[in-house]
Amino acid sequence: MRPKEHPELIFDVIPKLYEEHFKVFVTHLGNVQEQLHVLPRKFCRMYTTRPLANQLLKYLKSRQANIGEEDFQVVDECKPFPLLLSDGKRLEAMLCSGSKLGHSLILLIRRPTNAGKLLYCYSAARLENLGRLLGNSVFNSWISQGTGQLYLNLSDVNRPFEHVDFDVLAATIDEYRKKYNQVVLLKLPLFGYEELVQQLDYTRLHGHIRLLGTFSESFKCLSSDLKHIPGRVTKVHVCATHNWSTETSLAVEELVPAVNFPLNLLKWSPQPTRMHLRQLCSLVRPQHIQGIVPFHSPGNVPPAPQFLQCFRSTYAATTKEKEPSSKAQKTKPNPTVDNGKQKAPLRIINAKQCHFVDDGNDSSD
Repeated sequence: MRPKEHPELIFDVIPKLYEEHFKVFVTHLGNVQEQLHVLPRKFCRMYTTRPLANQLLKYLKSRQANIGEEDFQVVDECKPFPLLLSDGKRLEAMLCSGSKLGHSLILLIRRPTNAGKLLYCYSAARLENLGRLLGNSVFNSWISQGTGQLYLNLSDVNRPFEHVDFDVLAATIDEYRKKYNQVVLLKLPLFGYEELVQQLDYTRLHGHIRLLGTFSESFKCLSSDLKHIPGRVTKVHVCATHNWSTETSLAVEELVPAVNFPLNLLKWSPQPTRMHLRQLCSLVRPQHIQGIVPFHSPGNVPPAPQFLQCFRSTYAATTKEKEPSSKAQKTKPNPTVDNGKQKAPLRIINAKQCHFVDDGNDSSD
């Protein structure tokens, strides 16, 4: 999608046609496979961080795409960089990671001449570790004055929040393995679920997880910490959902009996939950909240619900305008008096004030 005021800024959509002035910001890769069924002949300039650039470059090269390092503008996390627009105007942008792996980013854009309120704040993926950004002084200075437009992924906004305990989930997976006496197979999308796999490796499944095929190669672009420990029983295989027959033919030792684990039992999704949306809204204090238009959608996105709208900086002001003032309520005519006989005027009796006299007698004695 792109903001109306600056159409050459494109968020998380890779155009099919090349345009020299287009600036594409890649904050996550969750929908990149859906977008690129047909590859562009030439890619527009893409702004992202090194982990996501490595992931996307590896994926596109595996599909024989005409792409190289020169098509990326790799920036550092939480370090501002300039943007020169086609009309000669300048903006300033910054990409910050909301996860330890660095695969889900938040985009901030402002005018360099006005270091106050942000123009845009864009967040499409789940920011699992948003709290780590609060320790960054640069990030805090950028959001301190609020935000003009906040773009949010509202796909799961109406879904009740359900906390995921990864220790309990790991125990469930282990019991599933014992029940069927086979290795548990997690067939996940190639992008977006890396955070889930890493969290499972922090549980009793540490050292018992083996990543297969393209999922393993893609995960290495983010981290090299997750490895199967030799000598430990392999309990979980993780592979990409697409082209499973190719994945299993890569190595003979990976061809072991496995049972598919139902993904609905994971109860985890890369989409931001209601809790994550609340956190972000309360943090950046937007003036307006816009839903992100999904890829290949007609562009009609429902408005943000009331529990998010209340975090808008202008919410209190608009609410007061809708409510009649107390003065107007006092001067409002009474229909019961106008339509019938007027009641007799009320007599106002002024009560006499009571004066206390000190007679010098103490009642406590």
